[in-house]
Amino acid sequence: MIAKDMLAQIQHAPLAERIQVIEVILKSLKDDIKSGISGRHRRKTFKVRKFHLGQEIRCDREEIYAERG
Repeated sequence: MIAKDMLAQIQHAPLAERIQVIEVILKSLKDDIKSGISGRHRRKTFKVRKFHLGQEIRCDREEIYAERG
C-alpha cells in the first residue's frame, strides 16, 4: 500500500507533477497488461464438423433479431 504521507505529498504537489505521476502509473499498468497477455496460452486450432438436419432450414434474420429485442 502507498503510505499516507506519500498520498498527502502527491495531493499537495503542483498539477504538472501530479499529471506526471499519473502518466508513470499508466505506463506501468500498460506494461503489466502486455506482459500478462504474452504469457497466455495461444489459441488452439479447431475443425468444424458439417452435419445435415435432414432438410434445408430457412430462417429470417429479421425475425430472429426482432425476437432478441
